[in-house]
Amino acid sequence: YYNELCDLIYNIPLEKNGWFNFSKRLLDVLDVSYVHIQAIDFTYNVLSYSNGVGIFPLENYVAAELDYLRYPIEADPRWGRFLDPNRKGWYQCHTHVTDELVQKSDLYQKILLPIDLRYVATHELLWDEKLCVFWSISTSEQRQPLNSQELEFLDRLIPHLKRIMLVKRELFEFSVKNIVGYNLIDKLSQPIILLNLSGQIVHYNEAADQLLKDNHHIQSKDNKLILHRDDQVKLSDHLYKIEEMFRYNQQQLNFCKDTLFSISNSDLKFTLSLLASEKEMSFFGIRTLVMLSFEKNAGKLTKDKRSAHYQLL
Repeated sequence: YYNELCDLIYNIPLEKNGWFNFSKRLLDVLDVSYVHIQAIDFTYNVLSYSNGVGIFPLENYVAAELDYLRYPIEADPRWGRFLDPNRKGWYQCHTHVTDELVQKSDLYQKILLPIDLRYVATHELLWDEKLCVFWSISTSEQRQPLNSQELEFLDRLIPHLKRIMLVKRELFEFSVKNIVGYNLIDKLSQPIILLNLSGQIVHYNEAADQLLKDNHHIQSKDNKLILHRDDQVKLSDHLYKIEEMFRYNQQQLNFCKDTLFSISNSDLKFTLSLLASEKEMSFFGIRTLVMLSFEKNAGKLTKDKRSAHYQLL
């Protein structure tokens, strides 16, 4: 299968379904549950790319991955071991994730096990101070972990995958400047904050910096936008819905491109706008950004604005 899979690898940048075609074939060849490519952008310490292919219908993975994003990173015991700078070669979770731990873990019981993701073998394809792109192959409890011969076969494919990752590197990074220039935002007198869909602040201008200092209704802590509890829940839910539509139902995105939020017990309002270039929209797996444009003492809303208004109570 080596030559066949190599041909599929080099078709990844040439065909829209290139990654799917390669992964689907690998699922069959190795009899595994899931083939997944992900990226971490270390500048923002966020998962910047995620694209997986499995044996179940797509909707199963839609629900699982969106729910997974709501768990804190410490809920997944695999991250620390995989990101250990002293680790070499393949990371395999069964070396430290015990059956007892799995039995006690909501993450495993509610999300991973129902879609046969008990064991994972992961290898980096690109790793530097800015970015880590990595490849994971998951197997079920019944299938058991990949053995040494299977890993050796995958090792032969890795050099070819690395070449593709280098060519497509920009796909895996948060490319803020390609969406809206920092310089433009910085020149505006209106407070502007850019968020990723996890609610983390990617960039803000001087006016927003002053707003964060002066207004106790909205704060920044550990690079995350913080609102009062009910407002925070509503904003998080809205970002979650955008994530779901952006990745799996893009025709619905027009309904959330510009949404007005009112901060409770305050005259502060902001319009949340989705920032997505045509290039990003064409690649399945990208996580995009939103722009928060703040205003005070807003007048009456127009009919169009009322239809988009999302009151935070």
